[in-house]
Amino acid sequence: MKQITITLFALFIFWSGHSQTRVLIKPEVDKLFPESVQQQLGLKYPIRLVYNYADKTGDYYMPLCESVDSATVEDTLHWKIKAVNLKLESGVFSKVWELNDHILTVEMEESIWFFTKYTTIKDLDGDGVADPVMIYGSSGENGVDDGRMKILIYYKGKKVAIRHQNSVYDGLRKTEVDKEFYELPDKVQTFVKGVMNRLEVDNHVIYASGWLQKMNKKMTKIE
Repeated sequence: MKQITITLFALFIFWSGHSQTRVLIKPEVDKLFPESVQQQLGLKYPIRLVYNYADKTGDYYMPLCESVDSATVEDTLHWKIKAVNLKLESGVFSKVWELNDHILTVEMEESIWFFTKYTTIKDLDGDGVADPVMIYGSSGENGVDDGRMKILIYYKGKKVAIRHQNSVYDGLRKTEVDKEFYELPDKVQTFVKGVMNRLEVDNHVIYASGWLQKMNKKMTKIE
């Protein structure tokens, strides 16, 4: 675990519990993450929101950052994203892990952002330790219909990924599942599959036919 030597003199939020999660309001974010702290943590992009959660291992803060690069009539466009999971001990942040990604090229993709509606930080298997499930995606010429989607599961210090490429053409849709996904507890796998189903129902992704049955067979490439 890499320690970030930042002492928070203005710290006024400290609470403990098991798998409690909340989103900080702006005054809290401004107090905990002033510009000087953001610089030391390497947060180069604007903070979209900050999760605060606690489990039996301690208290954590997770800023989600998205660059602001362009805009359309409908939306702001982001070309880079970053998330950092920080453990807070005695007023000092220690970096547990970080997530970085970006659009492929401006010709291929328009924007990338966190799908916070589906991001989950809770104890999925009942062991008293939170299991963050981070979800983000990109858009292309046809919006999310030809963008990418990535699901990252952080479990006991390991990162497990499910990567999906959308397409308006049947033959170009594909999902890649890390083989380690099938080593996760059944409760975790079931939860993630449920999130994948929600993403499909909400028209964020178009999977290949029979994707769930193929995952139940532990397939790693679904086309």
